[in-house]
Parts: sequence; C-alpha cells; structure tokens
Amino acid sequence: MVIGWRKNRKDKFLKRLSSKIANFVRNTFARESVPDSACSLKAFKRECIADMKLYNGMHRFFHALVTMEGYRVGQVVVRHHPRLHGKSKYNIRNRMVRAFVDLLAVVWMQKRALKYKVKEDDI
Repeated sequence: MVIGWRKNRKDKFLKRLSSKIANFVRNTFARESVPDSACSLKAFKRECIADMKLYNGMHRFFHALVTMEGYRVGQVVVRHHPRLHGKSKYNIRNRMVRAFVDLLAVVWMQKRALKYKVKEDDI
C-alpha cells in the first residue's frame, strides 16, 4: 500500500496545527510514524483489503489495518493545492470525538490480534 503525504500543505495555520496534533495522537496510540494519515491518496493492491472488515470512518486507519495484515506501507510526497471554491464542512469539533473512538477501536484490534503461522504436516 502507498499513502500520500502532503509535506508542504497550503492550509491555514490552525488547520495545519490541528492536523499535526491529530497525527501525533494517532501515531502515539497506534505506535506508527505516518506524517499525514488524512491525505486522501491511498493506493493498494486488492488483496490488501480483500478480507478486511470495513467500517465507517476506518479510511483514516487503512495504513494501520493493512500493516496488521502483514503488508508494507510506503509513503509518497504529493503536491497540495489550496481549496479554490466553497468551504469545508469538516473541522476539529465535528471530527475529533468520532476519530478518537475509531482510533481506540484500531488500538484494541492491534492489541488483540492473533499473530500465528500455520505449519503444514508432512503426511
């Protein structure tokens, strides 16, 4: 899987700051080092998510879920263009609680995941 990283964001200071805080919290709880988990660019092979149970809001954590399945996740720097028209309907108030609850679910899955290999018998 490859995820995008808007390294040189063109957003206002408050939006960049809240994103940095959110990424810090996600990375700390999920023990990861993804600098921009909210970037919408996500490219993956079909088998990475073929057997994955998908839930509303889990797009924020595809990298963690794919890693749990044993796949590697790479990052690619992408250009970020500022919004030209309209206003975003998302802000820290209407996303923080839901995203944090989803994060707790992912952390729970990471801690409870069984990691074993099946050995074939030579019969």
